Amino acid sequence: MGSTPWFWQRIPAQRRKRIVLFAAAATTVGATLWAARSVLGLYMIGLLLAYILAPLVGAIQRGIEWTARKVHLRFLGRAARSLAILLSYLLVVGLIAGFIALVVPIVSREAQQLWAARDAIWGQLTEWWEDVFARYQLLPDRVQMQIDDALRDLSTFITTAFQQALKGSVTAISYTTSLVLGATIVPFWTYFLLRDYAQLRRSLHDSLPDAIQSDVRSVAKMLDRTIGAYLRGQILLMAIMGVLQTIVLTIVGVDYALLLGVLTGLLEIVPSIGPTLAAVPAVLIALADSPGLALLTAGAAVLVQQVENSFIVPRVLGRTIGLHPVVMMVMLVVGTEIAGLPGLVLAPILTAVLRDVYRYLAFRFADEPQTPERALDLAMERGAPPVKV
Repeated sequence: MGSTPWFWQRIPAQRRKRIVLFAAAATTVGATLWAARSVLGLYMIGLLLAYILAPLVGAIQRGIEWTARKVHLRFLGRAARSLAILLSYLLVVGLIAGFIALVVPIVSREAQQLWAARDAIWGQLTEWWEDVFARYQLLPDRVQMQIDDALRDLSTFITTAFQQALKGSVTAISYTTSLVLGATIVPFWTYFLLRDYAQLRRSLHDSLPDAIQSDVRSVAKMLDRTIGAYLRGQILLMAIMGVLQTIVLTIVGVDYALLLGVLTGLLEIVPSIGPTLAAVPAVLIALADSPGLALLTAGAAVLVQQVENSFIVPRVLGRTIGLHPVVMMVMLVVGTEIAGLPGLVLAPILTAVLRDVYRYLAFRFADEPQTPERALDLAMERGAPPVKV
């Protein structure tokens, strides 16, 4: 007994047994998930899909239930949730099919045209570069050395970041059977997740120790609010920026505007640096036409980014993330170093989640502990005073 921690002795025997049972179950589940981590990516996609579709499913369900009450069809009301999920699936499939039918052929044609014109574009860029290099050689030796050092450092950084990103994207190829099985199961898994979400949440909540149920409920609400809003907002932001960039490049007169617009929408998933990366090929293609068009394209890209940061992002994403750009850029590098391309994409939201959880726990463990509900409110207030340690 002397070696047993004093705080453990003060816990009632029955509660100690529940704690041990919960710890053993959590360890077993964690070890199992870690062992199968290579094929869990598909289920994460299903979970993300459930997050994205949840508001749409809820809205359609309310509409079906309203209709069922009006026409007095009880069976329709009982099946409202399942019908709402199926209609949401059909809507998503329809949107994807429409995108493939209307946009993909044009993007494919522009990509083929760009590939066919690669030699001409490369020749124009080479000619421009030779002219710049000739002017560069007229600079003093000291200035040339400074420029060389800066370009070498930039090249090393870009190469390293690109290699780290690729390192995390080429994995799980040898798990073909598991991946095919997962791809088949995920739509059904997402369906049941959406249909029985409330029941699953209650079951999980009831299986937790009484002492932490309120805290787990509060943290789950916080994560649901942050992650769900971010994912839905990010998809909408990608669509808006893709369309906006296509329109702007068409007005400016840059070739392959739709292809570049789709690229902009895809790269929007990388916060802070995505729009800048998307502007590079547009400027290079414009530069192959003329330096004036390249300058105009660069100016248009800057204008689009200003509109995005000042008007679009605050209204689409609001204060979901609330990370300063300095912190965001550091975490992008850290995420890329740890997990490659997935780390690059997930770094911002994971950073925001960890920040919110830390703030919540800090309020709960303060000298004057807050209730779980009050700690949740304070943690979600981005403008709240910093937590004192």
